[in-house]
Amino acid sequence: MKKSKTFLWGVHLIWLLSFFSFGVSQAEEIETINLSYVVEKVLANSPEVLNARDAVETAKLNLSSSASQSLSPEVTLSGNWPIINGEDTSEMTWGISIKDAVYLFDKSPTEKTAQILLQEAESQLLLKEEEAKVQAITYYLEIVNGEKDYSVAQKAAELYQILLEDQQRKWEEGNASSIDLLKAQENLENSRFLLQEKERELKLARENLNQLMGVPLDTFFSLTPISSPPPFRELDHSSLSLLLQERSSEKDTLQREKEKKEIQKKETQKTTQPQIALAGQYQGEDFQTQLSLNREGILSYQIQGGNPSYLRNSSYFSSPESWGVGLEVSWKIWDGKVTSNQLEAAEIEINRIEREMEILPQALSLKVEKAVNQFLQTQSNRELTSLVRQSAQDTYQIMEEQLKMGFITNRELLQSELQTQQAEANYQKAENNLWQAIVNLLRTLEEPIQVEENQIVIPSFLS
Repeated sequence: MKKSKTFLWGVHLIWLLSFFSFGVSQAEEIETINLSYVVEKVLANSPEVLNARDAVETAKLNLSSSASQSLSPEVTLSGNWPIINGEDTSEMTWGISIKDAVYLFDKSPTEKTAQILLQEAESQLLLKEEEAKVQAITYYLEIVNGEKDYSVAQKAAELYQILLEDQQRKWEEGNASSIDLLKAQENLENSRFLLQEKERELKLARENLNQLMGVPLDTFFSLTPISSPPPFRELDHSSLSLLLQERSSEKDTLQREKEKKEIQKKETQKTTQPQIALAGQYQGEDFQTQLSLNREGILSYQIQGGNPSYLRNSSYFSSPESWGVGLEVSWKIWDGKVTSNQLEAAEIEINRIEREMEILPQALSLKVEKAVNQFLQTQSNRELTSLVRQSAQDTYQIMEEQLKMGFITNRELLQSELQTQQAEANYQKAENNLWQAIVNLLRTLEEPIQVEENQIVIPSFLS
């Protein structure tokens, strides 16, 4: 029974290894891609990025409509054919009206708000593009790390299979206890579970990246490893904090929000003030013109044309041809405190935004400090894993010579080989983690992430 159980474990392990080998053979037949290709593919297919681009186009259209207010007057055609007491009066009236309001000295509140909304949409587009780049790089590194972990797990499973067979032979010869055999069986089973776990993690990382790229989940790509990070100069936390404060999108967002509230407050205040306008009107036989210019520099005009009945109903003058000028004055003296409540609410919002803008520099400084510390930590970890890797390589070379002289067994050399492979994988993962910390630092500093071939471009102020 023990031999049969060991045989089944060996068959299952061989199946796992053959599955990985099959994947490798398939990878040789498909396209090998690099990080630059992945980022471009993700930007072209990300739903968040596409939605943000649509929002920018919509904001541009809204701005165009509001900015061309004086060039796009409202034209209305109207008329009626009354029937009184069920009888057709045959007195159909009709007319056409053209009206608009032109802001002579400043942009309209609608145009100002539309301009701010366009800036917000463009800012959101940049944000979504950078988020998509970070996500693409993260999954890319996860796959590269996952391949290293899988390779090490594969090597460990091979070693524990050999050790189990060794213990099985010794047990049959009476040179090993059943406890040793059970321990070898447990090690093999644990390595088998670890291999399966690493296989699932690698599969999930590939599927996540495929989804971002907009390709079928089961598509297999061979990824080119990212080049080693270049050397960095000593980072100055203070200068980096000042850099972020100058370019902070959070600061710009708060400033735009404040501008919108101030526009709303200003327009609300106008309703509480006396409205004075110079108005004039001229009426001809079949048309009439009305003009109005208020003290804010808003020129309103309306031109109407149609049959006499239509014009008579909409005119201030009874004479067929007449004109008039004068001042129009209006003043809303009471509205149940609705306007005053709106003004108070706007002032509260403006004060809140100003408070957030005052404490923002400290929050940005802490973000930079956290990102710099993470970078320095991963940089130190890479240096440590480099030393461990070199030590493992030197040890393996020494043990190769010892095996030739008969001082150690092949099993001990396999264990050293596994340790060397694990040290190499840890070093590669440490480099990838350093890249991840670099990306996080760039993202924190709101520096656009640029990828060329298989290298993330490091800006000059960091290198």
